Amino acid sequence: MEDTKQNDELTNISGDKEAPKNDEPLPKASISEIYKYLSGPYKMLFFIGSVSAFFGGFNFPLCTYIVQRIFDRMGGGDLDYVHGKMVDNSWFFTAIAVMSFFANFTHYVCFTMVGQKLGFELKWRYLRAILRQDTNWFESQNIEGIPSTFHKNMKEIETGLGRCVGFIIYAIGSYLCGIGITFAIGWIYLFCLFGVVAYSTVLFNYVEATLHSVQNLIDSTFVQGGIQAEETFNSIKVIKAFRQEKNCSDQFLSHLESNNSEVLGKSWSYGAAFALLETIAYHFTCYAFVIGGFFVSEDVHNSFPDEPYTGGDIFSCISFLCGNYFFCNSLRNMFFFGKGREAAYPILQLIDKVPEISLDDDTTSDINELSGDIQLNNIVFKYPGTTKNALDRISIHIKKGQTLGIIGPTGSGKSTIAKLLERFYDPTEGEVLIDGQNLKSINLRKYRHLIGYVGQEPCLFNETIRENLQNSYPGATEEDIINALKKAHAWNFVKHLEDGIDHNVGAVGSKLSGGQKQRIAIARALVRNPQLLIFDEATSALDFESERKVQEAIDSIEGDSITKVVIAHRLTTVKDAENIIVLEDGKIAEQGDHEDLMRINGIYAEMIGIQLEANRTEEALNLNEKHKDIVSSSDGNDNEQFERTESDEVALLSSHMRSRRQYVDQDESQTSEGLFSFLGHVYVYAAPKWYIPLICISATLVAVTLIVMPYPLGKFLFTALGTTSTGADVKQDMAIYLPIIFGMGILAAIFQFCTRSLLHIVNTNLLQGARKFVYNHVLRQPIEFFDHKNHNTGNLTAILSSSTRELNGAAVELYLFIFQSMASMVGGMIFAFIFEWNMGILFLFIIPVSWISMGATFALQSSSQSSYEETISKQEKMISDYIMNYHTVLSLANEDTIISRYFSRDNSQEIEYKANKADLFEALGPGFVYGFGTSFFILSFTFVGLVSAHNVKHGHEGEDQLRCTLCFWYAFLTVSYLMSNPPDFGKSLQAVKKIFGLNRYAEEGEPDCPIKNGDADLGSEGVSGAIEFHHVYFRYPSARTDKWVLQDFNLKINEGESIGLVGESGCGKSTIAALLFRFYEPQSGHITIGGRKLDEFTLSSVRAHFGYVQQEPILFNTTIMENICFGKPHATCDEIKLAAKVANCEEFIRKKDFEGQDTSENDLTDEFTNDTRYSELDDGYRAVCGSKGDRLSGGQKQRIAIARAVIDDPKFLILDEATSALDESAQKVVQESLDEIMTQRTSIVIAHRRSTLSKCKRIVTIENGIIVRDVYTNQ
Repeated sequence: MEDTKQNDELTNISGDKEAPKNDEPLPKASISEIYKYLSGPYKMLFFIGSVSAFFGGFNFPLCTYIVQRIFDRMGGGDLDYVHGKMVDNSWFFTAIAVMSFFANFTHYVCFTMVGQKLGFELKWRYLRAILRQDTNWFESQNIEGIPSTFHKNMKEIETGLGRCVGFIIYAIGSYLCGIGITFAIGWIYLFCLFGVVAYSTVLFNYVEATLHSVQNLIDSTFVQGGIQAEETFNSIKVIKAFRQEKNCSDQFLSHLESNNSEVLGKSWSYGAAFALLETIAYHFTCYAFVIGGFFVSEDVHNSFPDEPYTGGDIFSCISFLCGNYFFCNSLRNMFFFGKGREAAYPILQLIDKVPEISLDDDTTSDINELSGDIQLNNIVFKYPGTTKNALDRISIHIKKGQTLGIIGPTGSGKSTIAKLLERFYDPTEGEVLIDGQNLKSINLRKYRHLIGYVGQEPCLFNETIRENLQNSYPGATEEDIINALKKAHAWNFVKHLEDGIDHNVGAVGSKLSGGQKQRIAIARALVRNPQLLIFDEATSALDFESERKVQEAIDSIEGDSITKVVIAHRLTTVKDAENIIVLEDGKIAEQGDHEDLMRINGIYAEMIGIQLEANRTEEALNLNEKHKDIVSSSDGNDNEQFERTESDEVALLSSHMRSRRQYVDQDESQTSEGLFSFLGHVYVYAAPKWYIPLICISATLVAVTLIVMPYPLGKFLFTALGTTSTGADVKQDMAIYLPIIFGMGILAAIFQFCTRSLLHIVNTNLLQGARKFVYNHVLRQPIEFFDHKNHNTGNLTAILSSSTRELNGAAVELYLFIFQSMASMVGGMIFAFIFEWNMGILFLFIIPVSWISMGATFALQSSSQSSYEETISKQEKMISDYIMNYHTVLSLANEDTIISRYFSRDNSQEIEYKANKADLFEALGPGFVYGFGTSFFILSFTFVGLVSAHNVKHGHEGEDQLRCTLCFWYAFLTVSYLMSNPPDFGKSLQAVKKIFGLNRYAEEGEPDCPIKNGDADLGSEGVSGAIEFHHVYFRYPSARTDKWVLQDFNLKINEGESIGLVGESGCGKSTIAALLFRFYEPQSGHITIGGRKLDEFTLSSVRAHFGYVQQEPILFNTTIMENICFGKPHATCDEIKLAAKVANCEEFIRKKDFEGQDTSENDLTDEFTNDTRYSELDDGYRAVCGSKGDRLSGGQKQRIAIARAVIDDPKFLILDEATSALDESAQKVVQESLDEIMTQRTSIVIAHRRSTLSKCKRIVTIENGIIVRDVYTNQ
């Protein structure tokens, strides 16, 4: 549908097709808006953390001031005096170390807990805001992109608005303290140094803008890729059935590489930005000491102490440079903070957004019961973005307690009435009255709580049966749930499930048959004891007997309090209704009860005639049903008998199944990964691989260059500090050594440029490679992989979107971290040994402690992140599940109950953040290590000062002591910078476990995969011969029960024969189709085609010769033509038209008669507009089907799916309830076409309506996985 006008921010958060331009800055949320969701205690933590971080930043400038006091005027004077002064000042480091520990520990812990709280609050409020939007909002979005965008935004918020804020305040404190110390020593000198500030500001803004531009460009490459991935994982069976893995992979790769050249082109500007940043430590030092050297050599008067500037005064500028260095190098944290604010902006906008159709409009009146009639007065409705009226001037009066039946051809507007009654939309003209009151003036949440709604394609969530029903009625007891299941004729199968009502139904109910899903959906509607029941083809997927019993249960719900609206194609469902409406082209063609409409002898009577003919066929086929060839007992007794008589070979299958379940139930997040294993994974998947050694070498040289700087710098400073040095000496050393430092800065900039440019290239390729690996590897997994509880669409999309980002954000930078810290410490130690051996020994003591500290930081990060993963995994599963099925969530109107199940910390309905042990461990453990690590370095300067004092007292050169101290200082500066900007090893390690843990699952066709690839080509065999099942035993690998779905199953389907499979829902009919497509393999027995085992053929050749129409057809969010051509992408126009004609969809395509479509306004991508076939086809083929085909009616979707199945002229055809969503007249036409097609090929028709099997040669009845009847129809 045409997008409704939304704010750019809102469309951005929901994965809209239009991504923001990369060169445009994104709006950012204000600090007050972001942190307003913190409660009082957490605001106090924020304040305490801010104060602690600010004062914690004083430690470096204060240390430089103490170093200046130690070495000031060292060049002359009494040695005992110098020694005493050095010892006295050295002990100040101990006091600074203690202050540093408490300050850094406190701010780390406080901001970690603030980040946890903020992430929790924004996540659940963000999700609630999404689920409270109206249908128009959802239809204006690419909903497949919402989950991946959701994960990305929340990760950026959690990363950037927690600890990063503490590190930024820390850098600000360091910067201001450096300014304060320099001002106290000499304000004139400080004033001269403010040129550094101006340059730093310009440089900082340039670098930050470059980083944001690069990251936005990277993010934009995954917008369409994420949308496609969500759609792919939701439609995996269709993709495999039509052998489109390679096409999907190529399309995904094209999305990833759409901006790849531009992203890689940014590598050089990315490297240049960091290269300029690197010059700060060198060129600013030169600038400061040129000014300072001039002041000292020219005896410039310092007004504060009222004496000329000394070398000690000049040395104090290092405090300023240190603060400036830390501030500029907090860029990484600033960048994450900016990204967090950008991510928070659209979230906060959406949280505050009130939808046009609001569940909780304060201006509406409450409603507790439907005490009167329901009226639709003069309704005109057209879907947004369309020109055709879906309903045209209709008026309906539904009396309280009566049943309204609505029938009509597919696409006539039946479901539209249900949507208006649910108030998914408001009428374009006219009004809906409830008890005489306009529906717009009634509280929508309370109104929907009075409605029980079952759609044509029921959606169940990836939860237990109990939780699915409690989503409808949160207060439902176990007794309530069982009673509702009994009413829906579902209790009989539920009680035999492995966990009963606590059985997980799988993604969209994938672990249940179509009929079982529909009965659970009916029970969900009934459990809330609704006063208005809306059934939109609610029994279409049920077998005849189940439908009869459910219909009896529905009919038995009597009383003045219950009003029923029944939309159906099967007229037996509505014939007892007090009022029946026949719709045609959005208008009421006929109206009355059954007798009235039969007297009119119009459309209804004609449809009844068709129905009666079908019923007579049904009766004929059921005539001898009671004389079964094989009699089986009911309610599972046959299973017990089977268990007692099974052979030893079959008994061994239980252990085989347990081992298969171990394969299915593997959890890749629990794999054991250490640092070296982590680095190995990164190296294997990085590209080009030879860049990594270059990155490590250049990063090492960056650190070594900084460690070498104490040699020329120490020489100059010692001269400036000396009491016997003259102005000429200072000028001479300044002319010699400062140019060397300047040159070293250029050299370091070159090394940094190489490091960061290559790093960006490798990171980009690693991100693309990881995403390509995840997508392709998942795409090529067997279907049983997707039965894993952790392999739902939400989790897989999160791995593809978030985990790859976390890997990319820290993986290669970890190499930098390791090599730069090693180079700094080891290089400093070597230079210390050169000048003073006892200083080198001190380094030997400090290095292991510092590495242990960093190692402990990584270990604690990994441990705390691991404990966090289970909760995140559940939330990611839920987010995708509920967003993708928003219609059901909207109709239930219990989103807070749904959210609380995943966000409540104490199993209550209250959504409130309460820090648990894992949260405290994540804060306290790494906080202690971080505080200890920084304070230990400062404490070590106590020993450096004492050793230097000892050396000076014993006649060692003071210049060597100063150089050794500077070696310590710059090593300390580098490592401390790295520790305050560490790669998040914990998240990266978990990302590696999730991403590369997938490697343990073999792809389809590989030797270790349950679904192996044969060598023979089925096509080369002439595709002839019978299909035979030989003693097949099968149960789903994910099942935890010993009950067989198929047991000792034997069936022969002769070449060219059409057979029908019938039986109750869940008896194993669709399982036969799954085995033929080799989605699964039997545990025992085998299947043959033409006498050869099915697994001897290649998977592709087998699937190429099967056409498949599933019970709940899934279409893709592309054009009708692309959907029809899905299995044959290069089909000709004639083939497309013929397939559409066979499926009886040519007429509605030509008329462009779709819900929510105006093909004249469709915006097709270049890929589509460049396809010349569109110019030869009717405009209707351009219509976009929407997510899962939701822009078409159920019948239209099913006909498109039939066209998709027959276009490739398959040798074998499997129709699984292929016409269940069609009205009788459409079904008759389509069935005639299918009957003609079936005469030319081997066909398997799975159906509940036996009338659809009239042209089948044989009908096979299945009960509990056993054939109980196999007869020829002519018998």
